[in-house]
Amino acid sequence: MKRKIVIMPCIALAMLCIFSCKKDEKGSGLKAVFSYVADGFVVNFTDFSQNAGDYKWDFGDGSEGSTRSNPSHIYSKKGGYMVSLEITNNGETSTFKDSVYVLGPNIKIDGDFNDWEHVEYSYTNENGGGTLLKVKTFASTTDVNFYLEGNQSFNLAVFDLYIDSDNNPNTGLKTWLYPVTAGADFLFEGNFNPANPAASTGSVFAHNAPDNGWGWNEVASFANAMKFAKMGTLNGNKVIEFSVKKSVLGSPKKYLNFALVEMDTGWTEIGSLPASQKATSGFTRVEL
Repeated sequence: MKRKIVIMPCIALAMLCIFSCKKDEKGSGLKAVFSYVADGFVVNFTDFSQNAGDYKWDFGDGSEGSTRSNPSHIYSKKGGYMVSLEITNNGETSTFKDSVYVLGPNIKIDGDFNDWEHVEYSYTNENGGGTLLKVKTFASTTDVNFYLEGNQSFNLAVFDLYIDSDNNPNTGLKTWLYPVTAGADFLFEGNFNPANPAASTGSVFAHNAPDNGWGWNEVASFANAMKFAKMGTLNGNKVIEFSVKKSVLGSPKKYLNFALVEMDTGWTEIGSLPASQKATSGFTRVEL
């Protein structure tokens, strides 16, 4: 009898261990994992989770998220984002987090505007501005790229591009055109050649006058500082893309500010972005 009493607890203990192991194996089968591929601002996520039932994605940018298994997401800015995937099944939960790096589009100044599809407008003239309507900007490691839209009279026959490269409105030219914020450290002045954009002519000037007055020193030409594509048409607006080499601007960091003024061949202003000569007129910002 004593031998039977000893054996029965051992059998019961063995059965308990088997049951516990099976339960643990079932729980460990739920595992959240994903990978991603970034193409410009568009990121495609691929789910490699095990035994997932429901999905909950947090893309790390404050957006709504997704409940799809393999979602795509469009980011509005380049940078790093902590993305989280939470999966559930039968009351169990597994979470996987990973850093997603978005470099943004590979802008090419070639007259093909598809590169700009997911780049948001950085400024729109809501009231005034003449020939100039709105602009997109995107900075690469070497260039500041511009996508500029105008009306049917827009042609950049003569233009001034003012750039505040040090983010300090108290240095550089303070122009009456933009009384709120200006501080132009550089002036790009010249003519766009619609027949041959590469032959566009002009000069780049660095501000050198005291007391924020008008005074410039030529430091470069359009040929070695800018690149233009042919002007096109999109949704009834005339469109052009061009770039400015960062190296011409010294060492800009984080942001720079700019304004563009278009003139006719008689040097009369016909357009500006942001709209100039208002009490609220100021330069607009480019994130680098």
